[in-house]
Amino acid sequence: MIVKNIKNKGKPSYGRELEVYGIYWHEGVRLYLLVPDTSYAAFIVFNESEVEMVDPVIRDFFVLRKGSLGGDAFLHWAADKDDLIYELMEHNPDAMEEFLRRVNSNKGFSGMSNV
Repeated sequence: MIVKNIKNKGKPSYGRELEVYGIYWHEGVRLYLLVPDTSYAAFIVFNESEVEMVDPVIRDFFVLRKGSLGGDAFLHWAADKDDLIYELMEHNPDAMEEFLRRVNSNKGFSGMSNV
C-alpha cells in the first residue's frame, strides 16, 4: 500500500509516495505507519485525512493483531516479529536497522505470529 501525505498539521510534509507498514484504527480514524526515509529511526503516523491513497493494494506480508489500544491492527511481518513494533515506536535506531534488514531480506515470514 502506498500513500502520499498531502496535509502536514504540524508534521513534516514529505511530498512523495511512502510505503505503508501498518494500519490501525483509533476512535474510528484509520492511521498509517510509515517510514519517511531510511535515516529516520521510527515510524511516523498519519491519519487518513492527511494522506492521499496512491495504491491501495497491500503487497507484502501483513499480519492481523490486536494493537496496543485494543483495536485491530495490520502490521508488516517485519514489525510484528518479536514485537519489534514497540521498539520502533520508541524511536530505537537499532530496531529500525533490524526492521529494514528484515524488509530488504524478506525472510523470516512464517505465517501468523502472536495474534
